Amino acid sequence: MPIGAMEAVAKVVASVLAPDGVVTDAGSVKGSVVDTLEPIFGSRFVGSHPMAGSERSGLTAARADLFQGATAVVTPTAKSDPQALAAVESMWRDVGCRIVSMTPAEHDEAVARISHLPHAAAAALVNAINRRLPEAQKIAGGGYRDTTRIAAGPPAMWSEILLENKAALLAGLEDFTHTLEELKALLHSHNAAALEAYLSRAKEVRDNLP
Repeated sequence: MPIGAMEAVAKVVASVLAPDGVVTDAGSVKGSVVDTLEPIFGSRFVGSHPMAGSERSGLTAARADLFQGATAVVTPTAKSDPQALAAVESMWRDVGCRIVSMTPAEHDEAVARISHLPHAAAAALVNAINRRLPEAQKIAGGGYRDTTRIAAGPPAMWSEILLENKAALLAGLEDFTHTLEELKALLHSHNAAALEAYLSRAKEVRDNLP
């Protein structure tokens, strides 16, 4: 469900939850979610975020293997019950995930760059291309489709996510802007060797993805 709907739903769930019930979530932002839900559920709530999915949404996008080999980030706090944490981690392992544990703040800093920044960049790229080439799809090949795929995600959902993690995303956008300026400078200087080194660094990092 959208992050903004979690508090109201959580209060309903809490009213009927068994005393030993365990609750987690799958939101893309953890700081505000944990701050909102932990007071409602107490120590039996442990935040989590499975790093899986695509630009598609709804039941028609469901896949039986969605979580196979994916990373599930769990974000326990000092208030988290150890048994609740173990149950949440066990659930994600049972559906095929590997577990990474972070604080909510660490999660939001990291995800701002590996998830939220790529989405913002893909949307900006589509809009930049569309300014001068509104019919790009007529000649677009794999490069355009690969680099802009995630821009097709639900705008309302992504708008909420980006605003919820605004501070960390803005820091990521500053870094991204710096690297774009570096690329522009290399092109202006016609420095082929430096440009190749710039592209090689990116290729090396990308090639090392598991």
